[in-house]
Amino acid sequence: MKRLLLLTAMFIFIVAFTSVNAHAQNTREVILATRRSHRVVVFDARSLSELGSFIVSEGAESVNASADGRTLYLQQPPPAHPNSCCALFSLELSTGSLCELIYPSSRAVATPDGRLLFTQRGNIGVEVFDAKSLARLPVIKAPGGYQLYVSPDSRWLFGAASWVDPSLDVFDLQRREMVRRITVPAGLIPRGVWLADRFYLYAHDGKQGKLWRVTEDTSELGSAKEIPLPYTRGDDRPLVHQVIAAGDRLILYEPLGWWLKTDRESAETGGMFSIDPSTGAFEQLPSTTNFTQIVASQDGRNLFGIDAGGGDKTRPPRLLKLDSRSGMILKRRDLARDVWHISAARLPESLIPRGEMSTPLCQNPNAGMRQ
Repeated sequence: MKRLLLLTAMFIFIVAFTSVNAHAQNTREVILATRRSHRVVVFDARSLSELGSFIVSEGAESVNASADGRTLYLQQPPPAHPNSCCALFSLELSTGSLCELIYPSSRAVATPDGRLLFTQRGNIGVEVFDAKSLARLPVIKAPGGYQLYVSPDSRWLFGAASWVDPSLDVFDLQRREMVRRITVPAGLIPRGVWLADRFYLYAHDGKQGKLWRVTEDTSELGSAKEIPLPYTRGDDRPLVHQVIAAGDRLILYEPLGWWLKTDRESAETGGMFSIDPSTGAFEQLPSTTNFTQIVASQDGRNLFGIDAGGGDKTRPPRLLKLDSRSGMILKRRDLARDVWHISAARLPESLIPRGEMSTPLCQNPNAGMRQ
């Protein structure tokens, strides 16, 4: 009898394990891309081939996926304000239903555990939604307008504020409240990134880069690791860099492109850098492309970048796949001349669009809510 029970338990475990693995394996890494001309486009991350698209409003901005890949969060003009930007929408992939959540809105940031969704309507707090039900939860009181970064364990939310007083504000997500403000030197435009369970804050003062490691207990920044990048502005104004995590390295780049009004052809002021955060040592990756945006694959081995192309219409925008260690371009794909934004995601294979898909609007009691 005991042997029979043991065999039965083992069988149930094997079936469950196989089912979980099959579910995990039946997904695909993709690049989600918005273009202003009514589209969210899904590209295969391996080949850069186009898999399908969703028809959305003109002027779509950022898009990113929920932790389980079943919902997309999209910024685009709301029907009531077609010439403004932006409202936040959820796009349920199983139905194609597009639900307006809140207007106006910054880019959505979701917790890795799939429970909560954050955005802002300005410096009047952090808006919180239940990521499953999309119910609106109490606002977290906060004084700044932020670039938001959630910790990998979904325990902490860090907010980097640039104006008026630069700071890094720390939010406890169990208590749903701001617990600390860390002052950033005046005049800097801070950006942050989680690399595994470590958070790094970066800024460039116009002469060199500065990198700090920050924990939830940090009360002041202290001395920064100085990163003497091989170019400066030539004045005391800060450079605006973006920083992302790729494996065990940080990738740093200055967003450039005609739609950002920062189009420059000089390789000296573009490209990207790979930084060892433990030492501050860096190397310039050999790509001479100027990127408007770069994102990393989930394993950090590859980078995906948008080259805006020529502002004179002689060269189209391109989607590029690169090796994150060498900077070598592995694949490239020409894009329609438009404004593009991308993110990397892993979606269930059965929910990836094939061809063009319509997105009917749902009835959401939160639609258009604003003060």
